[in-house]
Amino acid sequence: MASTFFILIILIAVVVAVIIHHHLERVPLPILFIVVGALLAALPLYHHYIFNPNLFLFFIVAPLLYNESQSASRYWIGRGAINIFSLSIMLVIVTVVAVGGALHLLFPFLPLALAIALCAIVTPTDASAVSAFAQPNPNFQVPFTILQNESLFNDASGFVAFDLSLLAFTTGSFSANRAVGVFVLEFLGGLIVGAIIGAIFYAVRQQLIRSADDSLFVMIVLELLVPFLAYFVAERLTLSGILAVVAAGLVQGVENDNLQLVSSRVQLVRANIWDIVEEALTGMVFVLLGVSLPTIIEQIVAKHPGLLGLLILVGLALYGLKFIIRLLWSRFLVWMHVSSEHRWQDTWFMTVSGASGTISLSLAFLLPTIHGQNLLTDRNALIFVVAVVIMASLTVAAITVPAITKMTTENRTKPTSQWTREMIMTAMNTVRANKEAPTEAQIVIDALSQQLHQANRPHRHEQRRLFEITDSAERKAITAMHAQNKINDDELRYYLRFLDLTKFTYNNTVWQNLWLRVRFGVHSSRLYHDLQAGQDMFFTTPLIAEQFYWQREFHNHNEDIRPLEDTGYRAVMMAIKAERHQRGAITVELHNVQRFYRERHRRMNMPTPTPEVVYRLFLQAFHAEYEFVQSAIDKGTLAVETAETLQQHIIFDEMAYIQNNDAFIKR
Repeated sequence: MASTFFILIILIAVVVAVIIHHHLERVPLPILFIVVGALLAALPLYHHYIFNPNLFLFFIVAPLLYNESQSASRYWIGRGAINIFSLSIMLVIVTVVAVGGALHLLFPFLPLALAIALCAIVTPTDASAVSAFAQPNPNFQVPFTILQNESLFNDASGFVAFDLSLLAFTTGSFSANRAVGVFVLEFLGGLIVGAIIGAIFYAVRQQLIRSADDSLFVMIVLELLVPFLAYFVAERLTLSGILAVVAAGLVQGVENDNLQLVSSRVQLVRANIWDIVEEALTGMVFVLLGVSLPTIIEQIVAKHPGLLGLLILVGLALYGLKFIIRLLWSRFLVWMHVSSEHRWQDTWFMTVSGASGTISLSLAFLLPTIHGQNLLTDRNALIFVVAVVIMASLTVAAITVPAITKMTTENRTKPTSQWTREMIMTAMNTVRANKEAPTEAQIVIDALSQQLHQANRPHRHEQRRLFEITDSAERKAITAMHAQNKINDDELRYYLRFLDLTKFTYNNTVWQNLWLRVRFGVHSSRLYHDLQAGQDMFFTTPLIAEQFYWQREFHNHNEDIRPLEDTGYRAVMMAIKAERHQRGAITVELHNVQRFYRERHRRMNMPTPTPEVVYRLFLQAFHAEYEFVQSAIDKGTLAVETAETLQQHIIFDEMAYIQNNDAFIKR
């Protein structure tokens, strides 16, 4: 139970950090994860916590790498084999040897083998963490693809180099021939084992598809098993479990390419599940580092109070030396596939994007306890140095990558949010042009218009002020009808009471909502002498129930509420129009108020909507959005990447409507 509660709190911490990042986008998300994790360390459950690195690799790193590898482009991996060899093997070897040696010379208290182990820990790059900082820019598609392919394979190189250097430190001896043999065996052996396991599961899933047994549960569970099984088998055979996971993921990626439009629902659900899993696991990695850091720092300070400053200097020196080698290597020893007019810009992008992340963190916690009098080689001290490198590299990437990838004036296009807005407006105008089904058209328009303001947070005081204005306008219109003898005293009194409850409804709290439900439910039971009618009204939202309630009240007195509501509605729309003219645009508060009255007017004054017509109009709206995207592509004003985002938006809207079509009618 304690372990389950422990994980749940970690997940809540990840969610909190993601929410904070939405409001503080300039702060790197991994840094926020670490800060939130450090705050968690204040809780008794997390005091002196250090997680098990082997379980960390199995449950977190393995599925993360599997997802990255299955999403990678097999075309670019084949085409970029030279770069993969250069960056993932040769650069790793040069970095751990050169930087390790330089670090040993700068800080003689650090043994050479241990300095090399530190370099091996920080050589794996985290392309996923850096991708969150980059702005969409087609000019950097090639270098970013190279970075993604590098991060898939340099993890294994870092693991092997780490194992060899740690073995040399603990035994005091090193054999070059043995090191090369171990490197080749673990590297190639891991790839072969992973490819075999991936191929077996690939064949099983293909057979399930052919026999129509590809249910969501079966297919998703089988796929989730692959990374864990590949890692476990490879490690049992003393091979690289990390590379086995990568190879299995690449085979699965081949299946994704071949499926195309086959088993589409499985592919869509699988992609969504992996997106959630990746974000959750990545967040947990850095939150766990944050949870562990206070304990690590406390133990360091307890042994040597003045040691932290020196350790920070070691970490910054390690990052700086690694940065210089990567800069020169990226400029002169990386093939960019296509000629580039901004080669140095590409180089800087690839250099700062070589940030350390999840794999480096897992390797750091694999460090054994080192006995001896040298406090600077203590396990906690070394983990702290790695943490400094991780945070420094992520901070530099967060600052420089957005500036490097920022679109220039000549190639800047409209942001995706603006394209989305124009697309939705096109669909709304298409539906608005339909005069044959005003009730159904209003339902569709209201649903579409919600998307225009979903990212804006309404100011409650301003929204309440607008409701006061519209309520006052409606009361004046109804009072004027009474003064002109168009309605009698009872109609005036009942309608003003209706407005009182309407005002009560849109401002209600939880307790007010419950009171309204009880009131309308009891009234309906008495009116119809039917307990079921009262129960149905109790479970109907007061926003709708109070309109049914007053329609029946007027009907019982041989009167009709609809002409009064129609007059009030027109007065409200005039008041909203005046407010909109004053602001120059419709705000989210105005939209919410307008939508409230439109839905009330539709339910009370317009015919009952026909589901078939609503369905047809939604199809018409989606078709208009597709045509908008197609037209923009034909004109050359819309990039394919943005068009794909818009198309996903339309597809998800269609799915949401199909799954919840009744909700649009009942509102």
